[in-house]
Amino acid sequence: MPTYDRKRITRLFDEKTEEKNALKQTEPRATVLEKVSQTAFEQLELKSTDVLLDVGTGTGDTALAAASICCQVIGIDVSRKSLEKARQKASWKNIQSVTFAYGAFEEPCAELDLHSYNITKILAVYSLHHLPDPLKKESLHTLTELLRRPGRVVIGDIMFFEDPEPYREEFEKVYYDNGDTDFPSSIDYLTNCLKELGAHIHVERIHPLVGVVRADFV
Repeated sequence: MPTYDRKRITRLFDEKTEEKNALKQTEPRATVLEKVSQTAFEQLELKSTDVLLDVGTGTGDTALAAASICCQVIGIDVSRKSLEKARQKASWKNIQSVTFAYGAFEEPCAELDLHSYNITKILAVYSLHHLPDPLKKESLHTLTELLRRPGRVVIGDIMFFEDPEPYREEFEKVYYDNGDTDFPSSIDYLTNCLKELGAHIHVERIHPLVGVVRADFV
């Protein structure tokens, strides 16, 4: 199994948070990430009664956008520096309906008892691919146990619709590091994991190596 190192991932994202203009990309890969983020957000179909869990929230932009629609948002991340930035943004914008806390896919309740939040929607954008397949499967099971039914999980991420080898020149464009810290699943593996948990699946392909999966639980 590929080696997953949460401490290394945390260090990398701490460093990215400290970089100036880290999110203001103008190169082609930003276009792919923006498309995935936008599509995933739309697939949530947020309502005023929803409680959203944003896993891998980073510096909180998506969580803060969602807070203007639904009644409550919880953003979790392994990078405490990213969470600090997210809290600053929430304070500057005077947004009270969002909570940021340390947490990981495999340990979402590290700081908060998320079972008590009546979560109706879960979002993960460009974060799940850091887990190898077996750990990814376990983590999806853990997350869906937090979800109130009916509920929805939306994943926007690197996921292989085709053999990645012919697309090596596009790895940077889609933010794939060729297995250093990234362990994307095939689309079949990812959707099968969710189907085994009882989900109804809808898939949108953004790129041969990137897509959005919506999983509805009734």
